[in-house]
Amino acid sequence: MPAETERVRTDDPVRRVMRAPVASVTADRSARELAEELLADEIGAVLVDGTHGPVGIVSERDVITALATGGDLDRLQAADLMSTELVWADPQDAIGDVARRMHDAGVRHVPVRGTSGTVGGMVSVREILDVFAGPAD
Repeated sequence: MPAETERVRTDDPVRRVMRAPVASVTADRSARELAEELLADEIGAVLVDGTHGPVGIVSERDVITALATGGDLDRLQAADLMSTELVWADPQDAIGDVARRMHDAGVRHVPVRGTSGTVGGMVSVREILDVFAGPAD
């Protein structure tokens, strides 16, 4: 994250606000373990790893939905809760463009590509909102 005195603008690259490293889990992790991971790391989403990289994402909202609809958090697994339609950003994408992409897709977390197909970071609606609602001039 940039220093507090540095003003981040919507046309700056998203790498300026992304968080790294990114938490990830295997598809067989229980929903309870996911909830514990989200709480312990104070994050809103984790990526679900597959053989060749991320295959999905599970957010706190997914866990809460499972709980509210009577799901057994000890029996449900990441594979049961994850969204498989990942919306990606590149590190050089403008923050404003990523915000529009998130809005259009209805997502709150976007992984940012790293080198060689890896995950370089994650940006959440919170980081995006901080830019748009930054300090008053």
